[in-house]
Amino acid sequence: MEKKIRLAKIICHSGHCSRTEAEKIIKMGRVTIDDNPYQEFTISNSQIGRIKIDGKLIQKLSLKVWCFYKPEGFVCSTREQYGQKSFFRILPKELPRVVSVGRLDIESEGLLILTNSPELSNFLERPENKIERKYIVNVSGEVYGNRFESLKNGITVKGIRYKGLKVKNLTNHKNNNILEIKIYEGKNREIRKILSYFKLTVKLLKRTHYGPFSIKKLNPGGITEIKDSKLKKYLEKIDFKDANNFG
Repeated sequence: MEKKIRLAKIICHSGHCSRTEAEKIIKMGRVTIDDNPYQEFTISNSQIGRIKIDGKLIQKLSLKVWCFYKPEGFVCSTREQYGQKSFFRILPKELPRVVSVGRLDIESEGLLILTNSPELSNFLERPENKIERKYIVNVSGEVYGNRFESLKNGITVKGIRYKGLKVKNLTNHKNNNILEIKIYEGKNREIRKILSYFKLTVKLLKRTHYGPFSIKKLNPGGITEIKDSKLKKYLEKIDFKDANNFG
């Protein structure tokens, strides 16, 4: 029996709209196969090339990834509440529809992965895949010896369990130090909450790496596309299979 695939997933990966929006237009009868309205939620692989939305064939896009340096002062959301500014407003206008990988809070800066593949975004964010995120953090407060050694086994802060993380002192000053922190889970404001538990105040928090992707020489607001040859190597390194191969 031929394998069935989620139609909304295919529409989403074409760059037309999100999965939620795709399910809505399927119900509305705007999706056709062989010019006949198609309101089932799964299709066979052989039908993919005949999908139309509002009479136009959808295009299967090749997977693309960009590295973007989110400046401090922008939120990782399309919603702008309470006078907040979304980082989407400063992206190049020619950029296609993209989703971001993970989040950085409004006070944090650094690397955001942008991609046209929601499947890749989900893969990179899932804790079970143990994708390493690396941060440089400037803190005030006491930093000494092996104070953070126990964190490799995880920690519970205010009832929330955080999995193991690695903290390395890059400086040895009295009240102003730089830490390198590696996490693998990425819960809401994880680093800030853990450092607060240790009575440390974060003055700067910058993500520099996310898996094989790096911020390198980008300046705040800068963006660069990962070349296909390099992207292929990166995806092989994290064992991600290109979701655009729908078979």
